[in-house]
Amino acid sequence: MLFVSDLDRTIIFSSRFMQSVKEERSYQVVEVVNGKHRSFITETALHLLNKVRSSVMFVPVTTRTKEQYERIQLFQGNLTPPYAVVGNGATILRNGEVDQEWHHHILRRCSQECVSRETVRDKLKESFSKEWLKEERDADGWFFYYIIDPDKTDYEVLPSFQKWCHTQGWEATLHGRKFYLIPTPINKGDAVTYIQEKEDQTFSVSAGDSLLDLPMLKATTIAYTAKKSDLDGKGNLPALRVTEKEGILSAESLLLEVLLLSSSNLDKPEILSSKAACTLWGIDSSTLRKRKDDFPPGTIRKFGSSYAVTVSGMKAVFGAPLPSTSSIERRVTL
Repeated sequence: MLFVSDLDRTIIFSSRFMQSVKEERSYQVVEVVNGKHRSFITETALHLLNKVRSSVMFVPVTTRTKEQYERIQLFQGNLTPPYAVVGNGATILRNGEVDQEWHHHILRRCSQECVSRETVRDKLKESFSKEWLKEERDADGWFFYYIIDPDKTDYEVLPSFQKWCHTQGWEATLHGRKFYLIPTPINKGDAVTYIQEKEDQTFSVSAGDSLLDLPMLKATTIAYTAKKSDLDGKGNLPALRVTEKEGILSAESLLLEVLLLSSSNLDKPEILSSKAACTLWGIDSSTLRKRKDDFPPGTIRKFGSSYAVTVSGMKAVFGAPLPSTSSIERRVTL
């Protein structure tokens, strides 16, 4: 099984995403910039991530540049993953080194399919005010983006500019306070597909939080996003699964789901998340928590604020599940 995941706001989070957490948590610092703690992961999520990495092929996928990615301590030294995708898909790192085959493939496609950066920049400055485009930044020479003033976004001009970019081999994506201008060949989905083919991986799981992640989410068998992310409820991907928790706690829900997928027979799963179990048995999560002490030893375990249960444990406590109704439930033979 292959698990490919965005990093920021999916696995790791800045300090502002910790402020609204009501539950007690211990955190691990995973990125330090100029002596300041920049990114964090909960201890529970880190524990689950380590278990996931020992069970499946895990590939970090990020819009960060190579230098920015290498600041994250989770993936350096002995923890270097077999693959990592940086620069939104412009660069694939294989055991920490640039994959030259992919590098030349992207160079060739960009030169053949895309107009110059200068052409896009000229059109951009012709279309939008200087007050909106506050600061331009470069991403390893592959693409560029602007820090913008969100209060001055011209939503009437934006769609026509994005359409023009698409005809010129570029994609223009607004994400929070950043406006990305990226050549169309540079995307997370194509990079993930390349790795899938190299490793002959037919079953894959992905996770992401923004429009830049959509090509990757569409390229995998199962896709997740965090509750209240930019993709939650937007209809961009109808089959997109949403985590039970939001913010920094969403990583715990996500990684538990991935761990359960990696250890289950998908045709006849024995291990379920509490969310899946409650759906199949027609009970709410509070009912399951109240009966947790009634489960036979080894049939229920808590990860952070979520539980994993076995089918045999659910049957022992709650009896037979409800008759299957949805297409998903019909594929699960209990």
